[in-house]
Amino acid sequence: MITAVGATIFRYYHMAVKEKNQRRIDTLEIEKEREIYNAKIEFFTNVAHEIRTPLTLIKLPLDKLLVTEKDNVSLSESLTMMKKNTNRLIDLTDQLLDFRKAEANNFSLSFVRTDISELLKELFTAFKPAAEQKALNLRLELPRMPLYASIDPEAFRKIVSNLFNNAIKYADSIVVIRLHAFSSEDKVFHIELRNDGNIIPSELREKIFEPFYRIKETSRQAGTGIGLPLARSLAELHKGILELKDPRDNMNVFQLSIPIHQENEINLQEYEAFETTATDADPIEENTAEGKMPLLLVEDNKEILQFIQRELSSQFYIHRAHNGQEALEVLATENIEVVISDIMMPVMDGIELCRQMKTDIQYSHIPIILLTARNTLNSKIEGLEVGADAYIEKPFSIEHLQAQINNLAANRRIIREYFAKSPLAHIKGMASSKADKGFLEELDHIIQTHITDMELDVDKLSRLMNMSRTSFYRKIKGLSDLTPNELINISRLKKAAELLASGEHKINEVAGMVGYTVNSNFSRDFHKQFGESPSSYLANVRAKGVRREA
Repeated sequence: MITAVGATIFRYYHMAVKEKNQRRIDTLEIEKEREIYNAKIEFFTNVAHEIRTPLTLIKLPLDKLLVTEKDNVSLSESLTMMKKNTNRLIDLTDQLLDFRKAEANNFSLSFVRTDISELLKELFTAFKPAAEQKALNLRLELPRMPLYASIDPEAFRKIVSNLFNNAIKYADSIVVIRLHAFSSEDKVFHIELRNDGNIIPSELREKIFEPFYRIKETSRQAGTGIGLPLARSLAELHKGILELKDPRDNMNVFQLSIPIHQENEINLQEYEAFETTATDADPIEENTAEGKMPLLLVEDNKEILQFIQRELSSQFYIHRAHNGQEALEVLATENIEVVISDIMMPVMDGIELCRQMKTDIQYSHIPIILLTARNTLNSKIEGLEVGADAYIEKPFSIEHLQAQINNLAANRRIIREYFAKSPLAHIKGMASSKADKGFLEELDHIIQTHITDMELDVDKLSRLMNMSRTSFYRKIKGLSDLTPNELINISRLKKAAELLASGEHKINEVAGMVGYTVNSNFSRDFHKQFGESPSSYLANVRAKGVRREA
């Protein structure tokens, strides 16, 4: 009896050990497969990074040649072909790097209210030549009313572009893109793409969304096998669904379903006037020796550095550095308005340069643009987290870089003008970094404490801020485009506007409270600064208060 029980126990023990070992083997196999998969992704990602710098050096002069040689028909055709294939390489590297970002959950989306119908028309026009080249019937079916939804426009374009590209690539004769009809009660919109290529078997419906998978019938056609996985990942980041539906009319049917609204939406209408002004503004000119805005280029690749300098020198006054340490040395001696820096550099990289600039009160107000081929491995997020004002991926166009510089400068100018002309705009609104915010709050506190001291000037204020006169002057000028004395006067007038708006004091009382001994001087300065007299301002404030109560 004991022997039988012992045998049974041994048998169960043996089975348990066997099952445990099998689970361990299965886990090891899964881990090994994941390790191989990650190694494959890492390899292709590293290759993509390596080729982006040479692609930049091809694309920049190529774009310039296309403009200068547009009258030479034969050469222009050859250059156009070169550009087409260069862009193809760029698209392939972008797709792979975007896929890596999506895989690592590092793809940060900004949801903006967008005209979906207009965006589909734009992509339809872009892909029409490819369809015509294959003699395909390409159709776009849209509802009569335009559809507006909150999406990330860049990510959404990547999703739909991949679907357009696949549909055209594998179609025999027809491709149909259809935005489903919708009503005001709908919470989700649907886009359907149909093509009459080889029907994808139902058992492969999910398999085709796996990275690098290619179905047998289409494996000879050009492709990477990551377009659909990337599209699905980006759809899921929109809290949407990308799926292959049952075939209809002997056609493959892909359906993209995206919520019309997202939790965190950006309302661009609030900033429309601001952004339009910024985009259309002329390049900012400073009082340098050549009347040009002074820029600092930081790049260890001499060819890229020389090319960018040559292309920007007609518009900007260029200083150069080959790494972050050299850049800090230039910043210590030169009055720089914008820094443009690569990320991957020896001695000190662009991330560390950005970190040091944004935490040093002397330089924290200077905008910095990061240029890099590393659009994975958290580089973009890391750059923005340490305070980068803009991020441009290589390869890039000089026009894009110029527009980014001008927009940054114009935006800063608009913020400064708004502060100066708006009676109740707070000084900390000019801060573009945590260090600047702390500096401006301390500065405002000191000015308010000495608001009636008519002897408060740049020397006294710089001492109270524990800064040298030169550093303080440069900082105030860089932040506000005002001299310290001008800033003190504006701060007095803003305090006066605040006191008037409270409704607790008369105009002559307010004038004395901010250091004016002559009322007429106060009225003159107030009108000059804000475009209306103190009495008119007070009347407007009271009228607004009455309207709010009504």
